[in-house]
Amino acid sequence: MTVVCVLCIVACAAPPVDRVVPIQIAGMVMENQTQMYIKAARLLVPVTGNFVSCGNIPPASMCSTTFPEAVYSGNPVEITWSQGGQIHSTGQFKVHLPADLDRNRSATVRILISGPGLAGALIVQSPE
Repeated sequence: MTVVCVLCIVACAAPPVDRVVPIQIAGMVMENQTQMYIKAARLLVPVTGNFVSCGNIPPASMCSTTFPEAVYSGNPVEITWSQGGQIHSTGQFKVHLPADLDRNRSATVRILISGPGLAGALIVQSPE
């Protein structure tokens, strides 16, 4: 009976095994890898309605912004932009977290627009 009581006390005192520190997103970089101007580029999280945008991005250039840290929730995102007089959209997709991301440091969303209708997103470690 004493052994059972000791096991119960130890089981109650054990810390939770799955305590994962959430990823904090603190900024965005949109990179125009094309030879044409990009206008009205936007990263939208449809579930929440939150978005981050850049007005104009010259060819082979980038736009970056910071914002108050937000917890990465894994919701689908959508990238939209105007280029060559046409509006482009990726449709909704999920951005996957890299396994080697340091969860104790903030991260940045990196958007790559590589052609009309071609774009993707990565989550990268923010520079210190």
